[in-house]
Amino acid sequence: MRRGERPLSMDTLLAIEEVREALEAFEDIADEAKRIVPTLNIGAVQLDDDPEAVAARERKRFGVRLEEQRAWRSLDHARLQWRNRIEQRGVFTYMIPMPYDELSGFSMLHQGLAAICVNDREPTEGAKVFTLFHEYCHVLLRQTGISDENNSNRVEKFCNEFAASFLIPRNDLLEAIGDIETPYEFSEATVKRLATRFRVSNSATALRLEKAGLAPTGFYARRTAPWDVPREPKVVTSVRHPDYIKIRMKRLGHLHTATILQAVKHGVINSFDASELIGIQPGAFRKIEAALG
Repeated sequence: MRRGERPLSMDTLLAIEEVREALEAFEDIADEAKRIVPTLNIGAVQLDDDPEAVAARERKRFGVRLEEQRAWRSLDHARLQWRNRIEQRGVFTYMIPMPYDELSGFSMLHQGLAAICVNDREPTEGAKVFTLFHEYCHVLLRQTGISDENNSNRVEKFCNEFAASFLIPRNDLLEAIGDIETPYEFSEATVKRLATRFRVSNSATALRLEKAGLAPTGFYARRTAPWDVPREPKVVTSVRHPDYIKIRMKRLGHLHTATILQAVKHGVINSFDASELIGIQPGAFRKIEAALG
């Protein structure tokens, strides 16, 4: 599934190929030294399952309480934290710029390995967080591919409801809205306040309110259009060059980068191959290790 019917752009095709080649490389590494490549540690679900119940179960597995989620200082910080938690389940994550009007992201399974790729041109950090868990649900379903988060498709609808339920647990949401008669036509200001509370997008909040039966039918479609529009980019006045290592690590994720460096350390692959898989010269590997912590 994707936005529109026209053929995929070269940027998107190259991103898909990049992730596919990475998983194939990890398969080869695992054949030589299985302990280096993390084991996929996730559950499995069916489309007949209740997405809210599945989300509650997975949320418990992640072990993130609302107090911790609210302590994250921004949506950008929330995206970093959630991405790290997903990688701890053995799922490789990537953030690659692709045309926004084509797709929000994609997921892939290969020989017991899983990867999620979020479109780094999504309009907000909140949208990227939502896509992370939308794609995570695709992996849980073992139905991976290209996603457009279109509610008219059964699989996409299930993944949307899972992501919203995971990020905004029902009991915490009920506590946040207080004692009101529902379904209720929440104001734009209230939705934004709730989105800030849960460190999610306005759209995810509106979807969750409707699907939880707290807002009337059609609330999500009526209320989200003007929201989650990216702010105008800040004017850059610094002459400092971007940190290329940070750029590559954002694109590839910590799990990909750390696994490749471990493969080099144990002699499973050479430095040249590692450089090809990370996109950084071997002389900078120590800087990458320092960035990984």
